[in-house]
Amino acid sequence: MAATFGAATDGTTVVRHFADQVKGRTFLLTGPSKGGIGSETVISLAHGSPDMIVLIGRTLAKVQDAIDAIKETNADIRVKFIETDLASLKSVRKAAEAILNDAEISQIDVVINNAGVMACSYTLTEDGIELQLAASLTGHFVLTNKIMPKILAAGAGSRIVLVSSTAHRYRPFNLEDPNFAAEGTYTEYDGYGSAKSAEMLYGVALNRRLAAPRGIHTYAVHPGGITTNLQEHVKAHGEAHMMEVFDRVCRVVNGVSIADYLAQSPLKTLQQGCSTTLVAALDPDLVNRKGYYLEDCTLTTDPALSKTWATDPDLAEECWRKAEELVGETFEF
Repeated sequence: MAATFGAATDGTTVVRHFADQVKGRTFLLTGPSKGGIGSETVISLAHGSPDMIVLIGRTLAKVQDAIDAIKETNADIRVKFIETDLASLKSVRKAAEAILNDAEISQIDVVINNAGVMACSYTLTEDGIELQLAASLTGHFVLTNKIMPKILAAGAGSRIVLVSSTAHRYRPFNLEDPNFAAEGTYTEYDGYGSAKSAEMLYGVALNRRLAAPRGIHTYAVHPGGITTNLQEHVKAHGEAHMMEVFDRVCRVVNGVSIADYLAQSPLKTLQQGCSTTLVAALDPDLVNRKGYYLEDCTLTTDPALSKTWATDPDLAEECWRKAEELVGETFEF
């Protein structure tokens, strides 16, 4: 019997419903820091008895709580931590090499690209890439593409999930100037919206390469409004600034003020916030339905929710080529 999931669904509910899609499988997730939806995602997965969970994070200290919680839930789960800074292509390539060379990781059934940076001041990484774009697109682009042999080894039915945001509706990917080099063009949320649109286009390009020929599907999700450390850059400027930014963005993204939006859609708990990611990762019936983008555990093709500029196949190929240009590497598989 099909389950009915929605905004209030907990992650553990999804895992228990699709337990046969979790048991014995290997999951890789980026960004499992304490107090975030990535951590909550892997803790929820532990209730389904996966064989292995591979955690990609900046420091062990940020990830240790998630490891401890996984082991407390099921001590038999193998957990691997790989220290990685997704904003550094050198670090990402080193992590990918470690994964490819690890004989214990024979395959990766599900990749969840969860890590991100939101609304930070203008910053270029050591590779000359705008930080939000590096965290959402280029870091995941290189990591996922380089570990593709392990994903392909899992075969048809494996998944790649991109944790995006309704912020993709704020603006398209800035293809002509992805790093906002032109003076006066960057704002914190222009950078974030552009990066999230780019992330979604990357997933569309992955589907073109993997879905029909190999049975490996990619989905993008919006987890919902949740208070996590993702908002740290906005909060640093004070509550008044934060609410002003969120109100301006909410009017563009959702067509209503932040006050009206929160009255209609209260903030989610972390458990509710990880459920859409888990539906995208686990629901085997998704491949039989149209759509690529999920909100509130629901696959949707509504152009008001999933903007054409983030799902257009031609734009996706332009994004792929731009990403290859930014990282200085081409990928074929």
